[in-house]
Amino acid sequence: MQEALVYLVDDDQDVTRALACLLESVQLSSRVFHGGAAFLSELNTLNPYACVVLDLRMPELSGMEVLRVMRRRNHTMPAIILSAHGDVPTAVEAMRLGIVDFLQKPFNPEHFLETINIALRTARKNVHELERTQTLDVRMQKLSARERDVLTAMLGGSPSKVIAKELGISYKTVNVHRASVMRKLGVQSYQALMSTYSDYAKGLGVSPDEFEL
Repeated sequence: MQEALVYLVDDDQDVTRALACLLESVQLSSRVFHGGAAFLSELNTLNPYACVVLDLRMPELSGMEVLRVMRRRNHTMPAIILSAHGDVPTAVEAMRLGIVDFLQKPFNPEHFLETINIALRTARKNVHELERTQTLDVRMQKLSARERDVLTAMLGGSPSKVIAKELGISYKTVNVHRASVMRKLGVQSYQALMSTYSDYAKGLGVSPDEFEL
């Protein structure tokens, strides 16, 4: 995994310089963007093991506008909003959009660093979940059309005899396909198969009950 990184998005160079020094004091690297548009232009290429600190009021795009764009793009990077002029409706919307915290200036440096650590732990979890989903996707793609049919029936709880009748194949062939599905998906029990399928569907942002192979 890449080194943890904190993106600082603020048009005030004095603020970003102070925050960068504070982060450096605890061995955390940072990168500064002096506007929301510049940050968004690189969003899809940025380090996934990172969080972003957004100033609420900036002349080009506000921190909330940047956050809204991120979420519309389904980008889950943990975000922290800094503001000297926050209000309750803005803070409520920011929380609804999944920010880690809404910090009022001037803020306590220790609390700021604690919030950064929470955000980076969330980023690490997101990266791990994405990697697991990608691994499962590769495994799913290895299944043949018939193996997908058998898997769908297995997930519905059908025993091999019922699957054989529904698919018009022999009981022995069903068991061969079942074993191949388990091997390709890297599971050794029905419970593990159900858990893997559920994780895969959730990783794609779909309810396991609504997901179709």
